[in-house]
Amino acid sequence: MQLTFVLGLFLFLFAPFASGAAPAQMRALLMTGYGSSDVLRLDRIPVPAPAAGEVRIRVHAASINPIDWKIRSGLLQKSFPVSLPYIPSRDVAGTIDAVGPNVTRWKAGDDVIALLDGGGLAEYVNAPAESVALKPARLSFEAAAGIPTASLAAWRTLIGNADIKPGQRVLIHGGAGGVGSTAVQLAHWRGAHVIATASARNHEYLKAIGADEVIDYRTTRFEEVAKNVDVVLDTVGGDTLQRSPAVLREGGTLLSIVARLPAQACSERKLHCPDPSTATQEQPGEELTKLAQLFDSGALKISIEAEFPLEQAAKALELSETERARGKIIVRVID
Repeated sequence: MQLTFVLGLFLFLFAPFASGAAPAQMRALLMTGYGSSDVLRLDRIPVPAPAAGEVRIRVHAASINPIDWKIRSGLLQKSFPVSLPYIPSRDVAGTIDAVGPNVTRWKAGDDVIALLDGGGLAEYVNAPAESVALKPARLSFEAAAGIPTASLAAWRTLIGNADIKPGQRVLIHGGAGGVGSTAVQLAHWRGAHVIATASARNHEYLKAIGADEVIDYRTTRFEEVAKNVDVVLDTVGGDTLQRSPAVLREGGTLLSIVARLPAQACSERKLHCPDPSTATQEQPGEELTKLAQLFDSGALKISIEAEFPLEQAAKALELSETERARGKIIVRVID
């Protein structure tokens, strides 16, 4: 009788941990206001339960994108409002540990990548099932975490909007950044002649991943070199975007992921200037699956500028804010 009682007590107390159940609380980086890194703090909060149509992911790694520091700084309060406290990062790689009602495609134990609306800098996060894809088997969790936002932006513009073809001339501004480096590789994969702008330190890197020409934007005006271009992808904005129509052939395609396209120039030069939101009718998970296959095949590679533990995630946002990172900035949530 005593033995039965002891065994029952043991199972009651320890079975949740033995079966891999999530703890009651988790570590997360909370943004408590708008401003500098001072508004960020590492804290413990309840682990969320997945709702209908969601999966819960135990996060191994997350990546930082420019939108993360722009939200933190308050630059996007009107265009991208968030509820405080807010957990930064829209990209994660990890392992599903629970599924909500009505989820049939995914199961606990699946290694995945996911696109979020935020929440990535935490040990657990819920994601819509349709925004999840299997992690590329050949990539580490850290590398895989760098895929979702940046690679989807490159895919949707160059493939969804422009449908680039072999032999076309494609100019990519900011070729060494997170979006730019994937865009260079996608254009090369499609057989285009790839021209990229970047600082001198990134020229050899860009040639190694598929750029045919690289222009040092600090010493050379790109319009003096790039002529009769079919597609321009701008990841910089400002004066760079305003000068870009001049290098396009009549009827060429102008794309930007950071700013509104110049309507007058698009009209006068009869350019194709599509709305990025019209790029696809697919769910994010479907597009991520196609990208994951390209990463698994070796056609695409992830370049990591720096990795930080979760305790130093605020520094990851600060590095992104310098706008000088080559490739992706990664936060290791599980060391």
